[in-house]
Amino acid sequence: MTILYIYITIFTIYFIILAYTSLKPSKKIRDKYTLKDSNICVVVYATGEANTLDNLLKQLKNQDYPRQRYTIYAILDKCQKSSDVTLQSDLGINVISIDNLEPIGKSQAYSILAEKLAEVQNLDAYVFLDAKNYVDSDFLKNVNYYLSKYDVFMPMVNYIPEDKNFSFLENIKATFSRYCSKFIYTSRTKLKLANLINTDSFIIKRSLLNKIESFEFQDKVAEIKYTIKLANEGVYVAFIDDLKTYTSISNYDSRIPSLSKRINIFWNNVTHCPNFLTLEYVCSLIQPNWLVCILAYAIILHHAYSFPFWTNYTTILISFIILALAFCASVMSTKLYAKEHLYLFAYPIYSVGHIIKNLPPIRGTRNFIKNKKRKHNIEKMVTNIIVTDGKKDFQCQLELISDDGLARVKFINKGKTYITKNNHLRMVDAIRELSNKLNDYGLSLKICQCCKYFQPIIDGSTNMVKGCCKCQFQGRVEGDIIPTLVWNTCPRYEEQNVVKLF
Repeated sequence: MTILYIYITIFTIYFIILAYTSLKPSKKIRDKYTLKDSNICVVVYATGEANTLDNLLKQLKNQDYPRQRYTIYAILDKCQKSSDVTLQSDLGINVISIDNLEPIGKSQAYSILAEKLAEVQNLDAYVFLDAKNYVDSDFLKNVNYYLSKYDVFMPMVNYIPEDKNFSFLENIKATFSRYCSKFIYTSRTKLKLANLINTDSFIIKRSLLNKIESFEFQDKVAEIKYTIKLANEGVYVAFIDDLKTYTSISNYDSRIPSLSKRINIFWNNVTHCPNFLTLEYVCSLIQPNWLVCILAYAIILHHAYSFPFWTNYTTILISFIILALAFCASVMSTKLYAKEHLYLFAYPIYSVGHIIKNLPPIRGTRNFIKNKKRKHNIEKMVTNIIVTDGKKDFQCQLELISDDGLARVKFINKGKTYITKNNHLRMVDAIRELSNKLNDYGLSLKICQCCKYFQPIIDGSTNMVKGCCKCQFQGRVEGDIIPTLVWNTCPRYEEQNVVKLF
């Protein structure tokens, strides 16, 4: 009980400090004039359909900022954008088109670009934006101003409705996002505490990026680890509510990993934090939500009322009342509209419903019922293949599985089997996953898909298993097309070179 009381008391003090900080008036910035116009590289990352890419690039090209002071790079990572050719012909935009079998992700895409621009002189900062964002015409002008104050910072995300108005649920999400932005993130920035980096839109100085030397944005947990990495260097991620981006409400993401993952990160880092900035951020990962806070105070108050406790009942009750007043102050500082107060108080109900819906037993039952009702259409085919360790060849088998159109591959060797963990839309991607797994054990598949002479044929089919052989063997008729399939092999097999991304 003592540990619980200390835990909730520390959170109460922390929240009161945030509330007090939020009530302090901010200095009004009348003019954002700076002595220097920084050289900025704006990087737009697009994958999938990227329907908003054209609008964002158009807004970036029409900024109230000297055009010679910024460059635009558009990274199209397996992007289904129909105007790719148009982008390539636009001299104001540098296009990097990556057309691998699967998207390589932001981490690798940003790392490749940073390495590509490593030798560029007079580059001061990077602005990273996901293609789903919109920006104002003074966006880069504001970025230039805040570069004089912070090494890495994020703009405030404003959600816009897809239709004319928000639905009730969308209002709840948008209001809670605004509350967190205007109160928690802004107060933490005033106190010079670290905020979780938002990889959809952030700005970082080149000097700091060269010091960190990596991007790790695979998932939400990776974003936390990257924030810790910055904090270890004594750099906090600032949040600027005066700098804005806009995106559709359908892109709403609370960006909060599960409690189990946050606790795991806490235990792995709390004992070796190099400074207070890192220690505070790591401890903030386990701060209670509203439900835990109320339950904790209820349990402590009941215990102090019924049994002897080293802190009296009145003191605990007063601290709870002060915490409630601090919450009221936080709502006042956010300056919500009258209706938004209702949406904010409705968020806990939405949050609890979301937690219950995703509890393992309920989620498992729901998935079981869904799969029980649906009849699977499973097709299988077994083919003989050769696997090599570079010195010796081994005869093995591949079982190609199509489950309701989703592809998996089972590798069979001497009665032992391994099946790919993920379901893929295309068979070539399932084979690629298996190939990568075998590479970890020093083995490689000697099949057409992995052969440097293989050229896939884009015939519009889902699996894309057809191709042709480009090997110029002796006696081959010029112009003759030799059809093959991705799992075939022949004595002329040679392993592929590394796929070039550019």
